[in-house]
Amino acid sequence: MPVCAVSLRDARAGEAGAASAIIREAYEEFRPLFSAEAFAERIERWTEVQACLADCELIFATAGDSIAGTVMFYPDGSRSGQGGWPSGSAGILRLAVRRDHRRSGIAKALTLECIRRCSERRIATLALHTTEWMPVAKAMYERLGFVRDPDCDFAIRNGTALGYRLDVAAFRG
Repeated sequence: MPVCAVSLRDARAGEAGAASAIIREAYEEFRPLFSAEAFAERIERWTEVQACLADCELIFATAGDSIAGTVMFYPDGSRSGQGGWPSGSAGILRLAVRRDHRRSGIAKALTLECIRRCSERRIATLALHTTEWMPVAKAMYERLGFVRDPDCDFAIRNGTALGYRLDVAAFRG
């Protein structure tokens, strides 16, 4: 799909379910990596958005009339439940793009919005985790200038959550 006009906005009251549905659809591709029971457990955790809203900003990307993607931005990354992020870092979780909008710049736009929010708040570091089984996401983050931070890695079922960080002040977009 070619790059499309993307609008970004904060989620409105009652839209956590829409974010959960996008995450569920996007992460479905990882089902073969897990047993049925393990995937059911993981997808339940990955899609629990409502409980996180007190600590994160839920951002949507829209293309035309549809919500195409979402991300959970944590201005205080320590509130995300993802261990190991440096003190004072912001964090990104659950970046997800609907299948029919992939490779259209949605994920990049959502990531850039998180970087913008860090810059606006003078947050020095934006941190995230990804995995070897998410090569497209991993490559995008690296192209944007995120660098590996193995001190933030942690073991997960089927691999390692790979820590990445971005020096927001040095970001040149």
